[in-house]
Amino acid sequence: MHAKGPWKLGVALTLLFVLTAVLGPLLYSVDPNAQNLLATLAPPSAEHPLGADQLGRDILARVLHGARYSAGIAVAVIVLSLALGCALAGAAMWFGGVVSMTLSMFSDAVYALPGLLVTILLADILGGGAFVIIFLLWIVAWPEYYRLSYSIGQQLMSSDHVLASRLAGASGSSIFRLQILPVILPYLLSLGAISVGRIVLSIATLGFLGIGISPPQAEWGMMINDLRVYWQLSPVQLAAPVLAIIWIVLALLILSQSMPKAKAGLG
Repeated sequence: MHAKGPWKLGVALTLLFVLTAVLGPLLYSVDPNAQNLLATLAPPSAEHPLGADQLGRDILARVLHGARYSAGIAVAVIVLSLALGCALAGAAMWFGGVVSMTLSMFSDAVYALPGLLVTILLADILGGGAFVIIFLLWIVAWPEYYRLSYSIGQQLMSSDHVLASRLAGASGSSIFRLQILPVILPYLLSLGAISVGRIVLSIATLGFLGIGISPPQAEWGMMINDLRVYWQLSPVQLAAPVLAIIWIVLALLILSQSMPKAKAGLG
């Protein structure tokens, strides 16, 4: 049984972040890339609620637009990884034998790679950009979803109700969709909630290293890198993207740890 308090807190923080990312740039319609050198490193004011950066760009606008990109990329990676992991796990469970062994060995090999290091190396070679980052994070993230889907699915495949469906002539796709996927989905969503926070950190790391989203697009890691040398002059400006990262990671960690799991027996 999950704790209601942490669950509600995680949901509240996550929904607040989603609303901020979706509606924030609409409600605060300041151009995040507009430069005003007269406002260089300006402190928080009515004109710039969180101050301005070293080029006079509004920090609040850049944080809000950065939330859209970070959250959008993270969700895209999760959806693609979940889809590929589930599909491959379904194929491995149904066909078994060589197919199962090959897919499991391949996923183990990819999973064993230092994901962030591989992403950094390939991003440096291929260049930045949203689509490149999504692709690179996807190819190192899907094995987690495959391994979890396959582990739980294998136990369900030997259960009485699945064996009865197979004897009745039900197709593999219908068994997976109707009897296996509903059980493993809550676990995958919990894993996804954890993964979103980790992916946001990976995106920020790439941006901090200068191989993520291309400037002048607002991105939290790149903002931190640009402002870190001015931390004594502009602590609020530097704290804004840092706190934004802490917010989403903490919210999703609380949500994933308290997320209710499926009640179906796996034994």
